[in-house]
Amino acid sequence: MQSAVKHSLHSESEAAINKLINIKLTASYTHVSLGMYSDRHDVALPNFSRFFLELSEKEREQAESLLEYQNLRGGRVLLQNIAKPSREDWKGGLDAFSFSLEYQKSLNNSLQDVHHIASTHTDPHVSFYFFTHETIKKLGDHISILMRLRSSEPNGQMGEYLFDRHTLSTSV
Repeated sequence: MQSAVKHSLHSESEAAINKLINIKLTASYTHVSLGMYSDRHDVALPNFSRFFLELSEKEREQAESLLEYQNLRGGRVLLQNIAKPSREDWKGGLDAFSFSLEYQKSLNNSLQDVHHIASTHTDPHVSFYFFTHETIKKLGDHISILMRLRSSEPNGQMGEYLFDRHTLSTSV
């Protein structure tokens, strides 16, 4: 049965939004994993953890916003299983940030796919969500700093510790 409030929401756009909701929830789950990795006793980077947990919360909030939007447009929300993260262990903060950056880029591609589908069906209302550019920039900046710190010492662990204590503690 079609919703009484559904108006000008193409079924392909509706399906793309549902897929994006799942992608955003999976991203939230993945960033929880990154946050918990950073908080492990053998890693002990509390501000890295806080950074990733805040990213997780942001992804979850965006998923909730998409859920509300889908209902507002009269679409049907079809939740799917959330996949576990593709990785569960990293080789330090730089590796975790690099993984997160690549993940954010794939999220941005998913957003562009939804925008393309909406444009194909002349639905200007769907092309409203472009949230990842700021996150991609921030992750790229952090990776650049960590790479400079790592190049100044053999194993990079002191640099990650200092980055955690001084940079992330003020920028998160």
